[in-house]
Amino acid sequence: MPISPEDFQQRVKKIVQDHYASTPTPLLLAHLGSQIEKEDAWPTDRGQRSLKQLISDTCSPDLAVVFDRRSPAYVAVVTPEVRAAVEAHIAEKLGEKDTTPVRLEELARPVLLAFCINVQNQPVYIRRMRPFRYEIGHIPIDKATEYVVVEPEFRRPGLRIEHPHLLPLSDRRDLENLIQKWAVVHGLEIEQFSRLEAEEREQAESGKTALDRLMAAQAPDIAQKLMIPADIALILSKLR
Repeated sequence: MPISPEDFQQRVKKIVQDHYASTPTPLLLAHLGSQIEKEDAWPTDRGQRSLKQLISDTCSPDLAVVFDRRSPAYVAVVTPEVRAAVEAHIAEKLGEKDTTPVRLEELARPVLLAFCINVQNQPVYIRRMRPFRYEIGHIPIDKATEYVVVEPEFRRPGLRIEHPHLLPLSDRRDLENLIQKWAVVHGLEIEQFSRLEAEEREQAESGKTALDRLMAAQAPDIAQKLMIPADIALILSKLR
């Protein structure tokens, strides 16, 4: 249930302060957002504001959002006491990181679908380990560590990825870059989501959800425009 603006401010400050009291590792904005989402602890006056904007509007100067210009997607939330150390950590991490380029053909199909499935106002998650699958809606608390959220800014809803090599080059490069940024933000190695042909065949036979089957049955031009109500999409994604 949404909480008052005052309670939201205190809740966010406590999460950030508790984090840095136990570890110097940067608290990523995406991780903070996932925790707030799980607790349904958004403020009642949120409106259309992003978490970044909410922190700027309500928590300054006690909290700030920092990032490195080389990768604006790698965003962390800091207190004044740890800001310099976190900025140095981010600069060092991005300077040393030799990321493996993303190739759509090498990623498991459920992973690609998580970035392209067309749903309305529902979070999308990917299972971290095999067998990979995506989930729409909130993840039960006892399974939260098994999944990682795919934030809306990294997704291309409605993009058809049945045959990635047939995508227009601009769409292909855009999706690959979004997936790469998502992996960096969450500290993930993209290789862990690679496809295995045997596993893909098995999932094609038995692992498709009703939502997968519905999307596959549409003509490409219709699928691009199809908007599925969130409650229906959530039900279909649970049916196998």
